[in-house]
Amino acid sequence: MHRMLRCVGLLLLGPTMVIAAQSDFAYQASLEEADQSLQRVPLPVEIILTLTRADLGDIAVFNADGKQQVHTVLRAAVPSREFTRALPFHEFSHYQRQHSKTVTTREKNQQAGSISELETTQTVPVQTLRKDYLLELDAGESSSKLERIDLQWTHEPADQILELKVEVGNALDDLRVINARKSLTNRDSTDISWRSIEGIPPGYRYLRLTPLPSVTRFELQRVDAHYRESGVAAELRHRLETEQFEEDGITYYNIPFPSQVNADSMRVIPATANSVINGQLYASWDKAGTRSPIQHGFRQHNIDNQDIRPSSAIKLARRPYRSLALTSDVALPQAPAIDLIYPQYELLFLGDGQSPYTLAWGNFESNGPVSNLAAILQGSLQQAQQDAALVRPGAIAPAGGESRLTPQPALPWKKWLLWTLLIFAVIVTARMAFKLYREMNTSPSI
Repeated sequence: MHRMLRCVGLLLLGPTMVIAAQSDFAYQASLEEADQSLQRVPLPVEIILTLTRADLGDIAVFNADGKQQVHTVLRAAVPSREFTRALPFHEFSHYQRQHSKTVTTREKNQQAGSISELETTQTVPVQTLRKDYLLELDAGESSSKLERIDLQWTHEPADQILELKVEVGNALDDLRVINARKSLTNRDSTDISWRSIEGIPPGYRYLRLTPLPSVTRFELQRVDAHYRESGVAAELRHRLETEQFEEDGITYYNIPFPSQVNADSMRVIPATANSVINGQLYASWDKAGTRSPIQHGFRQHNIDNQDIRPSSAIKLARRPYRSLALTSDVALPQAPAIDLIYPQYELLFLGDGQSPYTLAWGNFESNGPVSNLAAILQGSLQQAQQDAALVRPGAIAPAGGESRLTPQPALPWKKWLLWTLLIFAVIVTARMAFKLYREMNTSPSI
């Protein structure tokens, strides 16, 4: 029988849930000391493999008095760097024809003591000269994202809002409008958006700025582009050996999933060096082991050569796989291995100052996360994750033991009781029937 939970309460600003004790978890590890109350803990693959919930809900942090701390689990932030570059731009004259203007000229001539006057009237077109600018956007690195461009300029009237038409394209005769009326101003403000253009789509070489008639003069002086370059997301890898078996004349290599937490992707590692495997990938989700194809025609290799592109990982859907199986188009001399690739998760918690803290995990009775850290933090969780102190778990030790990973098989006492009652009822009924039979067949005395 399941043992009863030892204490019931509410976590700070969390939903009403049952709070488990430290011994209700299978394993535990002490956390490093830190001066900050907000701390983040990278979860190693050994912890990921022993969780009982796909949402990582059976994990908790306890203080020195055994009280749970408010926490949440996030994926580790992808590293990135920001940099700024001045963009080259080109100036073009832009003439706008306005209403025509009537001009009258008078010319006086004096000859032989007489004065004559010639008056000429003509209509001339009026043109206004403005400048538009073509910016070159390919100054950034290909792996970088253009966040915004900051402009420095002058315009007249200076107290008028500058309105620009913004176009992008890859050729001068093929530009498309992304903002028909972008408003900017040179007034003093700490809000950089007053002098910036954002939302520029990627993949274009040029950006053209054309002033609208609300201003009579526009002079662009400098353009600074702000880029963000993202790094590679942290990953956790777990190597598995496959189990070979035959079915209907086909050789399968089975891959039992070691954890309830879903892997993001996988790689097939041939057993022999400089080998390539082409095949099919199947998945099973139920206890019956029914296999369904999820990847046709994958190709994986382990060729180690600087001129060879490494195999791309096989993406896995976010589904609760029980096992995977792969086949090879040609017979393999040895069973391949598998690298399961998990994202790097981090546990973010708010300590109450009662250190040392202990991380505990693995509890089949857990109903999921019991705290809501986002509800009590100022700003976003991502910002808190960036500002938190990094602490790491120490050596893994048992808490409640491995029995907390899976429910213990309960004795089928209800079934036994039912069968006992049925057998007892059959015996009683048989005795009554036999007694009635004897009474009916007994001859009456004379």
